[in-house]
Amino acid sequence: MVLAGSNLYAAHPLDPTKQNIRTLLLCPGTDGQQIFLEIQVTDLDVPSPDYIALSYVWGVSIALEKVSLAGQEIPVTENLLSCLRHLRHRDDALKIWVDAICINQNDLEEKSNQVAMMGYIYSRCLAVYCWLGAPTDPMAAEVDPFQILRHFAEDKHYHQLPGFSVDEETFVRFEENHEFTSNWRGFLAVAESPYWTRSWTVQELILPNASVVCYGYWRISFETLILARRLRNAHLWHREDHCCDKSYQAFPASFKKPFDIFLGQVEWIERFRQIHLPEDHPLSSKGQPRTYPDIDYRPFSELQVTFSHRLCSEPRDKVFSLLAMAETANLRNYRPDYTKDLNTTYQEAFQLMLEELENDFRCMIGPTFASQNPRLPSWVPDLSHHTPIGDVEFILRRILLSSLYKASDKQIGTFGQGHASELHVAGFQADTVATIGPLLELDSTSLPRVLADWRALCENVMGSSADNDAIRTLMSRVMCASTVDDGTPLYGHYRGWRRYRATDTPSP
Repeated sequence: MVLAGSNLYAAHPLDPTKQNIRTLLLCPGTDGQQIFLEIQVTDLDVPSPDYIALSYVWGVSIALEKVSLAGQEIPVTENLLSCLRHLRHRDDALKIWVDAICINQNDLEEKSNQVAMMGYIYSRCLAVYCWLGAPTDPMAAEVDPFQILRHFAEDKHYHQLPGFSVDEETFVRFEENHEFTSNWRGFLAVAESPYWTRSWTVQELILPNASVVCYGYWRISFETLILARRLRNAHLWHREDHCCDKSYQAFPASFKKPFDIFLGQVEWIERFRQIHLPEDHPLSSKGQPRTYPDIDYRPFSELQVTFSHRLCSEPRDKVFSLLAMAETANLRNYRPDYTKDLNTTYQEAFQLMLEELENDFRCMIGPTFASQNPRLPSWVPDLSHHTPIGDVEFILRRILLSSLYKASDKQIGTFGQGHASELHVAGFQADTVATIGPLLELDSTSLPRVLADWRALCENVMGSSADNDAIRTLMSRVMCASTVDDGTPLYGHYRGWRRYRATDTPSP
């Protein structure tokens, strides 16, 4: 944000050999007064850094009003100006870190060094303030935009929301009223904030010890959002009395979908946030679903797919913005380099993903391969691809379910690379096809004949000595792809699956 000709950065240099950052003092003031900032260099290796890190969407609109930074007038975006106004204290200075100001964006070497430190910056801060924006309507500013989320965090039922009524025979009705409309508009302002669409804000929610979500002057902890999601889902799917089934059915679809999508995003962040929480944290959980259930960490490829719906103006940031959350050394040590071209960055990053999973084919599941980019090898995914938010969970579940099968006979190949853009692969014979049935005719009357053909195939494989129970068991395995519902709620309305066991028998 600081003008290119400013000497502020030269006057406050950062030693690249140390864990140094610039921080700002947001001077106290009242509404209407200009924003005054002081700049200083802060050492992150002190025992208890006392700065607040800001997490926000930069935006493109430059505010007409400038802020005063160490006596110099500098332009900032409208969103940052609004953020500073709402966070400023009336009587005390606030020590903050703001990437757009504290990093010299015109110095690519400094920018690369500071981006490489982002994980440390956000994990060492006192707290992060996640700025969603502010209402423009003074009347809307009076209504708590987090009220519906607080409702579920307090372990309340759906029918206790405004607009619901329950008669003596437990017949549940919903009719939108003024109180619900007011609360819902506040929720939509939160849920539809551009904040939830940006790549960089992911780590800014996951890494800090404390995250405070801010909309105007209203505040809520991210832990409260996690609690709201967990308790809401418990009321819908995990309680024996199914207490909120009827209320949820009565809730209009126009309200269900945006609420479910928002809580789904909270869950994606929660999955990775667990990694960075101490075991004694009240929201720590070992029961979060794992896309790769056979390994004890979350690989970078899962992280990349989970947040592939997020956007960034610099396409290399689709990789760089996630590096601080990598769990293995080969990716943690990959240094962001804005002097490298995009294709080199994507190829290097994907090679590291393959190495991390020891060339497991599952990291190649997804819609981003064989891109139209002629300079990108076909085996390298186009990581700039924007996955629709509704498709993300389907891709993750596809990876999860692939773990149930014997692709490549559960053998792992070796990474072989000839020319820089070539990936050498080899296949394994997993089994042999014993017999092939006739071509299926897909019409409504053919199902009995198709099932009879399948049974005949099973009888052919089993032989004439097989009894009816053995044939039925094999038939059920064919129809269910040798997988069964393990009866365990996984997350949301999804359930877990496992491989067929010898003791499993088909239903009569």
